[in-house]
Amino acid sequence: MFHRAARICLALTLFLAAVLLPASFPAAAAAQVEPAAATVPADQAAPALASKSALLINADNGEVIYSKEPDMRLPMASTTKMMTALLVMENTINLDEPVTISKRAAETGESSVWLMEGETLTVRELLKGLLIQSGNDAAVALAEHEAGSVEAFVEQMNARAAELGLENTHFMNPHGLDNPEHYSSAADLVTMGSEIMKYPEIREIVVMQEAAIPMAGQPGGRQLVTHNHLLGLSPTVTGVKTGYTDTAGQCIVVSATDKGVNLMLSYMGGPSLAQRNQDVLAMLQYGFDSYQDVCVIARGAEYGQVDYPYDADRKLSLVSEEDLVRQVYVRDPIEYKLILPDELVLPIKPGDKIGLVEAYEGDMYLGSTYLLATEDVPKPGLGGRITYLFESIYHFLLVVAQAAW
Repeated sequence: MFHRAARICLALTLFLAAVLLPASFPAAAAAQVEPAAATVPADQAAPALASKSALLINADNGEVIYSKEPDMRLPMASTTKMMTALLVMENTINLDEPVTISKRAAETGESSVWLMEGETLTVRELLKGLLIQSGNDAAVALAEHEAGSVEAFVEQMNARAAELGLENTHFMNPHGLDNPEHYSSAADLVTMGSEIMKYPEIREIVVMQEAAIPMAGQPGGRQLVTHNHLLGLSPTVTGVKTGYTDTAGQCIVVSATDKGVNLMLSYMGGPSLAQRNQDVLAMLQYGFDSYQDVCVIARGAEYGQVDYPYDADRKLSLVSEEDLVRQVYVRDPIEYKLILPDELVLPIKPGDKIGLVEAYEGDMYLGSTYLLATEDVPKPGLGGRITYLFESIYHFLLVVAQAAW
């Protein structure tokens, strides 16, 4: 009787193994393999700056590349005019509307575009005088036109600074002449620069090295020459605004673009014009060198393994189908994530697509490539099926027993 029952169990087992087991099998345990590190150029030393404060960021994602006392409150000189320009852009519908120059504007001293009381220019023309030649008189004219008075405009400047989260900025005038209560920080200046560069009209102006606006009695008009010498020193520079007083020292906010990398930097309290230019060019080089084209996933490199069906002692290596090259920040690690199927369909041949490997720089998705099998995995024969069946039953009973306890 016992032998008959055993024969029946064996026959049932063979039937189940031969007939009922599917041609696809759970992928079982999968392991991510640490690939060879992506080849990233050696990091260079950060520049040593003579300024009191500085900040360099990736203008597209805000990533900080370099900073030196970025929240220190310092006099900002004519970089103030970025906020003046921002409010004008935000509150002016027609940049070609006329502005009549007041006595107060015409008498505003120091950096000037020689405005005369009673003459009329457009908002656009005054913006050129403001941002290219850094005219203090143009700043007053625009402030009066936009808000009715300089004082009302300054209130708007401080309100907008609060809206932008500029915690280390306070304005007392629209032009930047020294006042103990008129200050900003490198971080806040970068925010202001980023805001005004959203406007194509501003981008068109701040990249100009020379321009002309009308002047009564002068057929050639007023000739404007930029204070931003970096526009002529580096083809990457696209703006934005300079500033200088004896108290503030050399200040500048610079935007620059090269090979798809967009940078924004601020520099405050530099000792001289020559030193400012030297320091800013070094900062830009450091910023651009921080981004390189890197092979983040290498063709043929192993990125994962899965268990063989029916053979727990063997692993199937998975390799990348192709190279994936991306521009990355050289100081961020590259991380990987495997996307694998729940089941493996047998047989598997070398080169079959098994899953995906995804590459990330921090939280930023860089891309993916297919993972390929590296060897044959045939369908198991009858013996393999029987072994798999018994192992499956054993593990199932083990789980049930553990749950019962």
